[in-house]
Amino acid sequence: MSRSRSASACFLVALVAGSLSIRAEAIVLPWYYGPYEYQIGTDTPCTLSGTEPRLNGYAGQSLLPPNLTPAVGEIFYAKLLLGAPGNPCLGSAVDIQLILPGGVTTAVSAANPVFCFARLKPNAQHAYYWLDNLAYDIDYGCPQSFPQGSYGLRILAPNGGVGAGLWGMANGLYLEFLVPLTASVPQNGASSIAFRVQPDLSEFGTPGVPANVNSDVIFRTPFEDQGLTLDICIIDPSTEGC
Repeated sequence: MSRSRSASACFLVALVAGSLSIRAEAIVLPWYYGPYEYQIGTDTPCTLSGTEPRLNGYAGQSLLPPNLTPAVGEIFYAKLLLGAPGNPCLGSAVDIQLILPGGVTTAVSAANPVFCFARLKPNAQHAYYWLDNLAYDIDYGCPQSFPQGSYGLRILAPNGGVGAGLWGMANGLYLEFLVPLTASVPQNGASSIAFRVQPDLSEFGTPGVPANVNSDVIFRTPFEDQGLTLDICIIDPSTEGC
């Protein structure tokens, strides 16, 4: 199998208006998704009774068009999308840890950074659902390094979040994280790239996607850029800033 690969940076497609443009030679990377976790923890709805799912979400891995797996040594992205259908009175303070298969490591650089976004509900400042680039959020930021946690690499808000680097989630909020990875050995899908998501002390879920990396030796040409897309931007109703 022969393919060409970009030697240029990955970038996000069609995000904050005016901040990015797609060059004619860019390719947009497709995604391969793991199973949807419809319930990550439970809560009691604020001022009501009973229980409901607290969070939900899924993980994905970027591919090369049309649906080709990345090769050993090639940088690809993993993503996590989280939603908050639940409505506990105090919201959730979410701990996220990235669990990687053997031979897979993070590959963060200036050319291939971590991306962090939130979809905010309408409020007094915004009449519509709004895309928030958390890299510029004074309360959160977007981490470019990951300390070791009890289960994996902790994805902590560098500006503190809701405390101790945790991510605050209230009813209707969505978060999306994109993390660059690389593999030193082939991955056949037997092991997963997973995100341990813990919204409460006693509850957690682990959205994941089977890791698939082939052993091809690829000679790459530097004529393409690679574009990444956000699932957060296809949620109804539409989101301003996408």
